[in-house]
Amino acid sequence: ADEQLPVIFSYEVHWEESSLFWADRWDVYLIGAPDHDIHFFAIVNSLMIVLFLTGAIATIMIRTLRQDIAGYNEMQTLEEAQEETGWKLVHGDVFRPPQFSPMLLSVL
Repeated sequence: ADEQLPVIFSYEVHWEESSLFWADRWDVYLIGAPDHDIHFFAIVNSLMIVLFLTGAIATIMIRTLRQDIAGYNEMQTLEEAQEETGWKLVHGDVFRPPQFSPMLLSVL
C-alpha cells in the first residue's frame, strides 16, 4: 500500500499565429457582435415578473399586518398595551440598552 509509482506525464503546445492585431483583440467584447440587438421581450418579461412578485409580497404583508396596525391605532389605555403578546413585545426591547455588561455584549 505504501508503494510509490513514478508517474510520467507531458504536454505539448502548438502555437498558431493569429490574423488579429494585438491592439484589436478586445474589440469583439467592447464593440460587440453585429447581432447584439437588445432583447426587449426579455426586459419586459423581467420587469413584469418583478412587478408581480412585488405585488404578491405587498399583498401578503398588508393582509398580515392590517390587524396589527389597526390594533396599534386603537390602543388607548395602558391595560390594552400590557396585553400584547408574542413578537409584538420585541419592538420595545430593540432600543433598550442591556442591563448586564453592555461593553461585553457589544464586543461579542
